[in-house]
Amino acid sequence: MNTPKINILSTQLANMIAAGEVVERPSSVIKELMENSIDAQATRIEVHLKNAGRTSIEIIDNGIGMNQDDLSLAIQRHATSKILNEQDLFRIKTLGFRGEALPAIASVSELTITSSTGEVGYQVTVKDGEESYALAPARKGTIVHVKELFYNTPARLKYLKNDYIETSSCIDVVTRIALAFPSISVLLTIDEKEVFSTAGNGQLLSIIQTIFGQELATKLIPFQKSYTDVKVEGFLGQPEISKSHRYGLYTFVNGRSVVMPKINQAILEAYKPFLPMMRYPVVYLKFSIDPSLLDVNVHPAKREIRFSKEDLMKTILLEDIQKTLQASNLAAHPTFKQTEVIQPFTLQESKEEEIAVIEQLALPFEPEQQTTLKVIGQLHALYIICEGLIGGIYLIDQHAAHERVNYEKNLKLLKENRHRMEPLIPLLIDLNPAQTKRLTPSILSRLESVGVVLEPFGGNSYKIITIPTWVNAQDNGPLFIEDLLMQLMDDIHMDEDKLRLYAIATHSCKTSIKANQSLTLTALQSLVDQLFLCTYPYSCPHGRPTMIQWSKYQLEKMFNRTGF
Repeated sequence: MNTPKINILSTQLANMIAAGEVVERPSSVIKELMENSIDAQATRIEVHLKNAGRTSIEIIDNGIGMNQDDLSLAIQRHATSKILNEQDLFRIKTLGFRGEALPAIASVSELTITSSTGEVGYQVTVKDGEESYALAPARKGTIVHVKELFYNTPARLKYLKNDYIETSSCIDVVTRIALAFPSISVLLTIDEKEVFSTAGNGQLLSIIQTIFGQELATKLIPFQKSYTDVKVEGFLGQPEISKSHRYGLYTFVNGRSVVMPKINQAILEAYKPFLPMMRYPVVYLKFSIDPSLLDVNVHPAKREIRFSKEDLMKTILLEDIQKTLQASNLAAHPTFKQTEVIQPFTLQESKEEEIAVIEQLALPFEPEQQTTLKVIGQLHALYIICEGLIGGIYLIDQHAAHERVNYEKNLKLLKENRHRMEPLIPLLIDLNPAQTKRLTPSILSRLESVGVVLEPFGGNSYKIITIPTWVNAQDNGPLFIEDLLMQLMDDIHMDEDKLRLYAIATHSCKTSIKANQSLTLTALQSLVDQLFLCTYPYSCPHGRPTMIQWSKYQLEKMFNRTGF
């Protein structure tokens, strides 16, 4: 008799395979369990982690709980209270619905669930596919304890990131759920130390303040719009609190922290006129959408959704966000068409490369001798209008120009003096919990290489011990250091020389003339003269062009004067 080639997998093995999609890392366990607590109508959720969630994850809620029968079914695959038929799949109102999380988690850990509806409590423990039951206290709600995650799948355990990264990912998941459900009190502890605890008072701004700090919370612009089938509410961050990464962009749909590429693109596009290149906004937006218009069953971890009106929403949202920002007296977006733009470049690896780029950038310009531009006015307290000696017109961005001047001045100071100093007045920098966990000894060492030394000052606060002598510590020290930290956390392999260039560019930006700052003709002329004394005057250190040129020929062509 021939041996069959096709076998029916055991329940345990099938669950372990499913766990590969549902349970990627400790943070995905936390997400699934917290979502179960929310679906169980909990008003308080506690999350306790040990060793970045590797050895212990405990979720405690005060939800409706389960009786003995429900508890025994909950650990079976595809057992769920969230949907009953095919029609329910197209109007999902709960966070969970597949019935895969608990059996998947149980297959790669030692899982203990203790639950009660307020009467007799019951407990089930699952390990290596074996179940055992016991009575438990009549405490209403559920406690899920996950121990030794991935103990029986060493390959997956091996590919977890280091504790700093895994802990940061866990904090991010809990943070997003706390933001999505401000009416639920959330407590997070790591290795028996409290990270944050939210009040559950229903106020999103209060949650933001608790997690991210008072200073950030005071620089948010309320945003609330209602459209057909969609309601959007939350906060838009002012440009001054922009980040060097996209992690400040929080979008939620019906309580889910999800990625909607077109919606996220609309938000970034709306902010473009108000932010320099490579800066990203801080945004907290919650979308309430008719479930019939959503498909949430398109990603194993439910990170992405499909929204049937996403294209229309992108167009409308972009316009409304931009109007809200403009109404807040932020810098206006130029409306004229740029005829000839000097193409930007980023910080170069070597002087030779930068010189080559500059020579290429100079080609569209008619030959002008340095310092020969004559300032004739200021436009919108933002641009310097200059006349070239051979008839062309130059429009110079005063901030970008001053940024270039400061950058080269600071670069010279750095080469001449790499000393650091202690601030005259003690200065503190406040981080959020996830940032604190990612502040590794390696990052602290890299900061020290550019003259920045930090010392823990309790909680998520750090005292600035030393700072480079070329930095105005009192006015710009904390912002300067925050930008360096974010850059290092995004690029942990950044070498010291590139970090120094980034540090100088960041400080130069912070200390430069801002938009809406009126200057005298004498001051404007001085700035233009200083710009053309720079080695690379045609772009700011972040890559934005410092000037646009309309040649005499182009002006004549636009006015149909080509025959003269």
